[in-house]
Amino acid sequence: HIIGGFSPTIASYISLKRNNKVKNLKEWLKKIFDIKHNIWTYVLIILFVLIYYVLGCAINGFEFGAPIFMLIVILPMMLFGGGNEEVGWRMILQPELEKKFGFHIATIFTSIIWWLWHLPIFFIIGTANANMNYFLFGIMCLTLCYALATIRKVSKGVFPCILTHCLINGLSAIFVFNYSLLSCCITLIVTIIVSILILNINKGYIR
Repeated sequence: HIIGGFSPTIASYISLKRNNKVKNLKEWLKKIFDIKHNIWTYVLIILFVLIYYVLGCAINGFEFGAPIFMLIVILPMMLFGGGNEEVGWRMILQPELEKKFGFHIATIFTSIIWWLWHLPIFFIIGTANANMNYFLFGIMCLTLCYALATIRKVSKGVFPCILTHCLINGLSAIFVFNYSLLSCCITLIVTIIVSILILNINKGYIR
């Protein structure tokens, strides 16, 4: 489970090192933890996290789990419980697929790979995924892939994606709700619409 969880991270370093994109581990880590992004990048992170949780909680109802202040402890832990994956998915896979297929097809392909990659975890008793509906999880994978790919496209960095992934995973311990087909579909549609709007605005701004 642990080795599998870090496989995208490990693959990222090996790939970048072999292709001479990084010289050593220090340069790789520096590339990952580039926190210097403009304020709009962090506003974008908050926006997508709010879409995910406000819609999920509003449609399904929710219960409070851990106290909100526990996020200070949970968030760093999520760096090793999901956030680390972004070094593989959004730092390498998504951008490389975009070169061949464009943003939308690349995002769909990435979500399918991400969804299938998670499958073994659903058979491990005691994991957070064990009691989840795998097909609803697939819809949420596509939702998060759109959010994370948009953040990656706008920020040009992977750290904002890591932070977003950590927040999504970490807040699930505080705002507890069960997924439903309705909430998953609505959240997906809203996320895609917002992503398209943001990318169009960003494209116009760059021009």
